[in-house]
Amino acid sequence: SVEYQNYNNFQTLNMDEKFTNKSIAEILRNIAAAYLLTNQNRFRIIAYEKAADSIEHMTRELKDIWEEEKLDDVPGLGKSLMAHLDEYFSIGKSKHFIEVLATIPAPVFALMKVPSIGPKKAYKLVNELKLEHVDTVVQDLKKAAEAGRIETIPSFGKKSQKDILEAIELFKTYKARNNDRMPLPYAFALATEVMDYLKKHPQVKRADALGSLRRMVSTIGDIDIAVQAPDDKAEEIVAHFLEFPRKISVDNAGKKKASIIASPNIRIDLRVQEERSYGSMLQYFTGSKSHNVKLREYALKKGLSLSEWGIKPMKEGINTHAKNFNKEAQLFEFKREEDFYRFVGVDWIPPEIREGNGEIEAALKKKLPQLIELKDISGDLHTHSSYDLKPSHDLGEHTYDEMIQKATELNYEYIGFADHNPSLAGNSKDDIIAIMKKRKSYIDKKIRINKHDQSKYFIGMETDILPNGEIVLPVEAIQYLDYMVISVHSSFRLGAREMTKRVLKALSYPKVKILGHPTGRLLGKREGFELEWEKIFEFLKEHDIAIEVNAWPERLDLPDSLVREAVDYGVKLCINTDAHARDQMDNMYYGVSVARRGWATKSDIINTLSYEKFKEWLQSNQ
Repeated sequence: SVEYQNYNNFQTLNMDEKFTNKSIAEILRNIAAAYLLTNQNRFRIIAYEKAADSIEHMTRELKDIWEEEKLDDVPGLGKSLMAHLDEYFSIGKSKHFIEVLATIPAPVFALMKVPSIGPKKAYKLVNELKLEHVDTVVQDLKKAAEAGRIETIPSFGKKSQKDILEAIELFKTYKARNNDRMPLPYAFALATEVMDYLKKHPQVKRADALGSLRRMVSTIGDIDIAVQAPDDKAEEIVAHFLEFPRKISVDNAGKKKASIIASPNIRIDLRVQEERSYGSMLQYFTGSKSHNVKLREYALKKGLSLSEWGIKPMKEGINTHAKNFNKEAQLFEFKREEDFYRFVGVDWIPPEIREGNGEIEAALKKKLPQLIELKDISGDLHTHSSYDLKPSHDLGEHTYDEMIQKATELNYEYIGFADHNPSLAGNSKDDIIAIMKKRKSYIDKKIRINKHDQSKYFIGMETDILPNGEIVLPVEAIQYLDYMVISVHSSFRLGAREMTKRVLKALSYPKVKILGHPTGRLLGKREGFELEWEKIFEFLKEHDIAIEVNAWPERLDLPDSLVREAVDYGVKLCINTDAHARDQMDNMYYGVSVARRGWATKSDIINTLSYEKFKEWLQSNQ
């Protein structure tokens, strides 16, 4: 991450690191924080935050796009910001960035990386405690907390001091565990780019992701890719791989495998295998380790030894006259992974559930679930539009009309509009009721006029759960909704018991049908809060309320382990994208992958229902 030692001179990391998307996004977020702390125009703050999000989530480096003179194509970049970035990329610094960042003490930005410490809190802590050193600011803050100095600061107190100590420990642990990992969708996008590049070579017949990426684990470290090609062409393909445009350096290279470091500093490993044993290699390197160990133990009992090259018979009586038996190597080779499993005597197991959690036993009994598929989804119930109802959080980028058009393109039967609730700041109860009434009238008239016959709609809202368990909307405003998604967006540090009471109270409001991003986690940034899940699941099942699998790249929440618990409890799930732009509705793929990892079937997912059946469900228990 970018670390400023002296903002006046704009000293940063070396050139390679300072130009990464991650570093640039951090600079822009710090500028937004500086604007906030110096009471600048809120639209300028929002503009920098949106630009940071856009850049951080790109699958290409912004510097490469700048070199192609295509910054205009990047969403969220205004003309003035593009000019500042042009200067930054040209000479390694920007006068504007220097001037803005110099208005705030450097340690403030370092403290903002600690969970639950925002710009205002960080600024106050730095000033009150006289924290002057960027390199040691987190450690210095910890010492201050341990000495009881934070509780004496106005508006903090003992509880805040205790929370800060816990947040620092969480920061240290989480950073150590996740610093070199990225959320699944970003890794998947990069891997897809690599595979598309590899397929341009005429001898590449097939390319597949391996390891945790093929199993669709929520965070990914290294990216592993397999290529099917003739042995005598392997060196050509390795050479082609080493010319991947986003390559930063070559880690190692052999005749049939190689490793590179690619932008943004991700290791990518390649393996080339001939068709005759490609299925064996695919199975072996998909993992997980626990799955492979259990499968190997079962195979050994049958006299079979498994490897990336195939299956070797270890006892007499096994037919070695089959066409796929390599006499020279004394093993059976498999072009297809399905045939590899069948030879062992096990039904083929979807990669997402190869975690050693009972899948082999289920396969032996022919009781593997028919996992949910993307084509089963009938609608997305958590989308945000650009309609300005003075929301508590960010607006979407596109109109209701544009969002419903996207739903039609995805062959959905319906879509749910779940904008953030109106903000309590600056709006009275009567104001909020009036806003809600006007919004419903606007949506009904707008959609009717444009005659979207293919995809129908429901009027919903993502509503904040307050710390006391109440929801932000006045009860009188709920009549203008078909349903609510309720979510925690604040006070994440409550204990499991308090948080459970909070959520259960909110779930009791009328028209609450979906519990949104239920753990509140942000991958690589914030761990989720704890709930007493048995109580939550029991309530959801009893009241026929669904729990969300949120497909937003940094959430993937409910986590897969809890998806499986929910399925076992008989709780319905709703896979949503939380899209703030029409193209983000394509992220449904990742939500489905999380549900699959939790062993969810079509019947477990409420938004696989037809429009009429889903409408009946929404209206139940109202």
